[in-house]
Formats: sequence, C-alpha cells, structure tokens
Amino acid sequence: MLHSIRTQILSVVSAILIFNPVISAQESPLIHMCGHEIHMSQMETRYPGYKDQCDKVFGLAKQLGLKSRNNDIYRIPVVVHIVWNNEEENLHDSLIINQIEVLNQDFRLNNPDKNNIREIFKQRQSDAGIEFELIEIKRVQTAATFTPFLITLPDEVKQSAAGGSDASNTAFALNIWVCKIQEVPFLGAQILGYAYPPADLPHWPAGVSASSPELDGVVIDFRCFGRNNPLGSLLPAGLSISPQGRTTTHEVGHYLGLRHIWGDGSIFGGSSCSADDGVEDTPNQGRQSNNDCVTDQNTCDEELNDELDMIENYMDYSDQACQNAFTIGQIEIMRGVLEGPRNGLLELNTSTSSVNNEFALNIYPNPVRNSLQIHYQGDFEITELKVYNHLGKEMLTLKSAPFEQENITLALADWNPGLYILKATNKLNMQLSVKFIKI
Repeated sequence: MLHSIRTQILSVVSAILIFNPVISAQESPLIHMCGHEIHMSQMETRYPGYKDQCDKVFGLAKQLGLKSRNNDIYRIPVVVHIVWNNEEENLHDSLIINQIEVLNQDFRLNNPDKNNIREIFKQRQSDAGIEFELIEIKRVQTAATFTPFLITLPDEVKQSAAGGSDASNTAFALNIWVCKIQEVPFLGAQILGYAYPPADLPHWPAGVSASSPELDGVVIDFRCFGRNNPLGSLLPAGLSISPQGRTTTHEVGHYLGLRHIWGDGSIFGGSSCSADDGVEDTPNQGRQSNNDCVTDQNTCDEELNDELDMIENYMDYSDQACQNAFTIGQIEIMRGVLEGPRNGLLELNTSTSSVNNEFALNIYPNPVRNSLQIHYQGDFEITELKVYNHLGKEMLTLKSAPFEQENITLALADWNPGLYILKATNKLNMQLSVKFIKI
C-alpha cells in the first residue's frame, strides 16, 4: 500500500519489516513484512478517523490513473547512493546494474518468470510501460549506523551531515539509498526497505510524505539489493528471503502510489477482508502472505466473487520467487502518479537525442555538480551551443565554426541548481537538444 510516512511525528511506515513476536511451539509465526500497520494503529490512536480519511480519499488517486491512456514509455532517471561502513556494504557496480535490470524487467513485463502466473490472473497482468535509467552512482564511506526505532526511520542515510549521502534533485530523479539498516532495538525486527509517498498526492492528508524534498526516495538494505545477492546470507538468523531484487520493485511501487494488495486493514494478525487497496482488479485479501508461495491460499471466504489470493503480485509479501506481476489497475495508478505529483521525473531525458538516427548528442554526468561533458558523434559538427533555464531564459551561448573537438566541457559549479536545456546546432542548421539537472 502507498505508505503514509510522516505526520508531525515521524512514524515507521513503508518499511518491509519482519517481526516475530514470542509464540508457543504450536503456533505459526506471525510475520509482518511492513511497519505500516504499526503506523496506522498509532495514527488512529492519536487522530481518531485518520484511517477512514485515508481510505475515503484514495479514490482520487485512481482518477489520476484513469487519465493515463497513452502508450508512451515513461523513463525514470535513477541515482543510487551506496552508503557503506564495512567493505561488504560497498556493493559492486554489477549488483547495482543488475537491480536496475530487475526493475526494468518487472515494470515492462519482461521478467523471465512472467509466465508463471496462474491462469486465473493471466489477463490482469500487464506491461506498465515504465523504465528506469541509471544516471549516477554515489559512494559514501561512513562511520555512522542507520537504526530505525518504533517511531522513526533512518533518514540520516540521506544527509551527508549525519554520515549519509545528500540527495540529487528528488523532483527530477528517483533516489535510492543502499545501506545496512540495523535491527529495530528491543523488537527483534529487521527493516529491509522503505519508501515515501509522492508529495502533495491528493488522496492522502497533508504532511504524510517526506518531511522535506531532499528526504524523498527509497531506502533498501544492502543485503537484498539486486537479484541473487550473495549477501542475503548475512541477514539476521531466521530471516529467509529469496533475493530476487523485488524488495526494490515493491518499494518503488509504493513510491509510485501503490498500496499493499491486502489494503492494510489487519493489525498484528487481524483480518483485512473489510479493507481494500483501491484497485478493482486485485482480489480481496485478508492478510499479507508470509514469505511463502501457497497457491491455494484464500484469506477471504466470500459468497460473491470469491477468489484466491494473488500471491504473484509485487505488492504482496509472498516469497519473491513467486512474484511476477502488476495488474492493469495498479499500472493505471502508477502512470497517473507520474503524470501528476511525480511528473518532474519525466522532465529529464537522459537518453541520446538524434536527428534521422544519423547524429547523436550525449552528456555526462546528469545530474551534474561541477563539469558537464558533451560528446557528439557522426558528422554533426556543432557550430553553436546554447543553454536555457526551465523558464526559457538563455544562460549561455558558445559559437565555433565548428568546434574542433567532439568532447566539450561546460563549467557549471557556480550555476544555480535546477533544470536546464542544452541545444546544439550544426552547420546545416540542424538542432539536437537534451535536458540536464544542475545540483
């Protein structure tokens, strides 16, 4: 479920949380893979009616989604922050690239296991038309530890002053922080990841998103980042997951507006059958799956429209090995969020711009702090470069006849942060343009 993370009091939500209370030998473990239930209980106690308000206004999110009827592919730029203490936490580039591949497969229905979905749900599975482009990896070595508590999340990982890594512009790029998340003290609980909902999303009350823009994004434990991450063996004893990279898929789903499939009505084992995730084509589900793949699981026994639980859904807590689908209804919401409160993610085109597929203009890095490298290929032969800010004001003009080198450097250290447009013209008066972010 879309995570309600902040009020004036920070709360543990949007966190994949494993919680094993003391039980007798005859009882099955009660497993909570997300702290959202804890948060909702706290907020309902402090502010009676809070949960009802959240449920009532969720329908507004679907209105955003229903407007998204085009077939455009939405590409989201991604900045990955590796914040590490011990060397094992400093993940290799291959795992980072692998995780981006998993996201692209899962959100484009190119995942190798897509056909494992049961026939009863086959027609609901679809391609979200959302892709992810890794534009920067930031590595920060730290002596800090990142510990969640019952009412706080470890957002220090997002702040260099606290031993973390400052965000790249969160309005224009999805920031993912990867670190070691410590166990929750006194609870014997482990958070694997958390995400903030979109700011100003109309189907949530004010104040539930990140407390400030630079804290927006996703946090993932380093031991479950990427498919087949060998470091999964370092998770606390008794916590067993299939490291398929879908912790990140799940949290990005929350980041793009999705609720848990069971609607988060259960509190410590109660029933969610009277709750709903706001998506018409996900079956009613009484509770989250407990990291398993029970194909005959049916947690809501209903007289009408009774269906099995959709353990294949990325927004359940089934074992990651059997997750393989977003539904059409979920996709409408995510695309609507990208056209609404997170539309800045679509402003940055980091892909190659081309003219008749003969010429190309590439820039790096993007976002940029100090120096922007410009490279053109083919016979484009740039004769003029112009840079405009987001208001269309011309900020820079360079002319040559043509530039003698194919690589051009722009010094931008003193420029104000924001979105800019670079336009290049050649001797035939053909133009290429690309957007970049100064941070």
